[in-house]
Amino acid sequence: MEAYTKTGKTSVYLATNKDIYIAGEDLWYNAFILDQQTFGLAEQDNILYLQLTKEGSDSAVWKEMYPVTHGISAGHVYLPQTLLDGKYLLKAYTAHSFFSPQPYFYAVTPVQIVQDPRSIRNNWQLGQTKQLSQGEQVRMTFYPEGNRLITGIENTVAFKAVNKDNEPVSLSAQLYKNGTPVSVVKTQHGGIGIFRFTPEAGAYYQLRYEGRDAKIPPAIENGVSLHLQSNSNDSLLFKLRSPHANAQNVLLRVQVRGTVQVIAAGVLKDSLLMKIPIADLPPGVAEATLFDEQLHVLATRLVYVHHDKKLYVRFSQLKEAYAPKEQVTVKISTTDEQGRPVPAALSLRVYDRLFGNRKNTRDVVNYYQLSTQLSDTLYDPSYYFDSTHIDRKAAIDLLLLTQKTEQYNLGEDRMKGDHLKKMVLADSLKGTVTALSRSAKMKAPISLMLFDYSKSINQLATTDNEGIFYLNAENLTIGQRFFIKYFSEKEHGINVTDPFKAISTCEREQHPVNLLSERGIVIEEQGADSNRLQYGNMLKEVIVQSKGRGFGDRYMGYLDSIARFEGNMDYIGQCGWLNCPACGSGTRPIEGVMYSELIEPKRSQIGSHPFSFGANDMKKEPYHYPKYTEEELLKKFKMIITRGFYQHAAFYSPDYVKEDTMVTDTRNALYWNPLIVTDQQGEATVRFFCSDIRSGFIGVAEGVSGGGYVGAGTFTFGVR
Repeated sequence: MEAYTKTGKTSVYLATNKDIYIAGEDLWYNAFILDQQTFGLAEQDNILYLQLTKEGSDSAVWKEMYPVTHGISAGHVYLPQTLLDGKYLLKAYTAHSFFSPQPYFYAVTPVQIVQDPRSIRNNWQLGQTKQLSQGEQVRMTFYPEGNRLITGIENTVAFKAVNKDNEPVSLSAQLYKNGTPVSVVKTQHGGIGIFRFTPEAGAYYQLRYEGRDAKIPPAIENGVSLHLQSNSNDSLLFKLRSPHANAQNVLLRVQVRGTVQVIAAGVLKDSLLMKIPIADLPPGVAEATLFDEQLHVLATRLVYVHHDKKLYVRFSQLKEAYAPKEQVTVKISTTDEQGRPVPAALSLRVYDRLFGNRKNTRDVVNYYQLSTQLSDTLYDPSYYFDSTHIDRKAAIDLLLLTQKTEQYNLGEDRMKGDHLKKMVLADSLKGTVTALSRSAKMKAPISLMLFDYSKSINQLATTDNEGIFYLNAENLTIGQRFFIKYFSEKEHGINVTDPFKAISTCEREQHPVNLLSERGIVIEEQGADSNRLQYGNMLKEVIVQSKGRGFGDRYMGYLDSIARFEGNMDYIGQCGWLNCPACGSGTRPIEGVMYSELIEPKRSQIGSHPFSFGANDMKKEPYHYPKYTEEELLKKFKMIITRGFYQHAAFYSPDYVKEDTMVTDTRNALYWNPLIVTDQQGEATVRFFCSDIRSGFIGVAEGVSGGGYVGAGTFTFGVR
């Protein structure tokens, strides 16, 4: 019955600037990292680990680290032209959101890659259920409200019908009692239906569909039913019933995201109405649990509270259509459910609708308020938050009736097991400096210098007595690749752990299920979108390859030049011979130039000019300085190269007030901004230019307020 303590865990919402990409394009992502319980922007994570994998493959085609600042991370992923067509998964991990064991993984978004945009097919009509064909097999599952069927009193039972592919289906069936039809029941939404009946002791019940029976679980004779009679803005009204009139004390507890909000007490005889005040509860999935006076659980139920309490994102100053390269101005307003201004942190993306996946209906609202709350795959979670669906509140209540409280990720059972989970990642990278010889194995701190290739950024660090050090987020900002140099007369080895190995090991051992919330039901494919033909003649990127030997960055080239001359005593004498003993000194030789050089024993016999020599006393060949591999250079200078935060240029957004409008512009992603902050009036204005693509464009803004309310909004316009 205790109020749960804060978990300190975070939840990552990951979004890309569109859903479908042409191989070779830039992918831009943004992530909100929120406190798992309060939905406020989290401060405990500072590093986001991001990787892109092909669906069905364990190997990553991209893996990099990015900074997290006050709960927000954003960046760029390069998609090589060599990527094959298909579906890829972009996944994000942080220290406080990824644990072991973790059977389900939510911070993942699908990405489709195409080599040719003319191959895009996404013009579907989606539905909530599949229509059954004649004789198709159906599986029905029953969910009594409160988790138990009780004889002698009216019970509410939800049922779910799915086909062999586990897709929801719509059907009409008959309720039978002892082999006699009693009533007709139908699915209402997402393959879910509901019926009410009063079970009799000794009777058996089933639903019959096309001659096949689904047995309803037997009822028990003793128990208490928990029925939600009404759900309003200020209260929940529960009706409790018992087949016996004996008075008993009961407690009803309501908790949201692991925090107890209300505990009410009452005396139950045969029935009892309990009204629970919820005006101050945060919106979302709540767990109602009924206890007897010994605190034994009598019944449980999930319910959604404050359906309309969220961040509202609206747009103005938009036109229905724009000309190519015309400037678009959008005024964004953020308010609460009563229309009062609310400052908020938002992301905004604008893209050609051709590059949107209609099956991917996830947004920040249905992700945090529903998808991440349940350990189940949801079909089109956006339905439950779309104001155009008048049945959305009834539909989400139906959905929650089919979810047992054990499936509530922040329910009592799950919270009790959280202390057994182990962190897979840290908010820093562990490094070790190890002596390579026994004589050097003295337990003392070693000084380190961390710097970028130009040595414009220098940071100092020190190991502990065991040679251990940690690279924090500040260190990782030094560069995408940076150097760590140790200071010791003895030779040591330096190693920095690879966090992606820990991720790979955990996922390989546990195979967490990626909950994508994108399994839409395709009712009809309405033909190819003609807009894709505009992209048929896009220029492919020209890649120019240079010849010759080179290093990955300029600093390694600098080290190579130092190593060439370090300990190198070669010279060109005044006479033009290499290492002439008569000259004794001279200038540095030039790489690749042909020089003559005396060989032993003749060389030792010469002391002055002039001298005579035969053909066997000399050699003539091009001069080459010593060549070092990158590994040899690093070892020579007591350094390693390690990975820091991935760095990238800004998202390209042209300004046609200043730039040449005659240049063809084929951008399909017009705007991307991972952080727009609305002011105290809840307002912000953004401007961007259209491209030459004539199509319908979609704008999506998503974000969170300081009070932990999430919200999303969309707008559309055409370019003609």
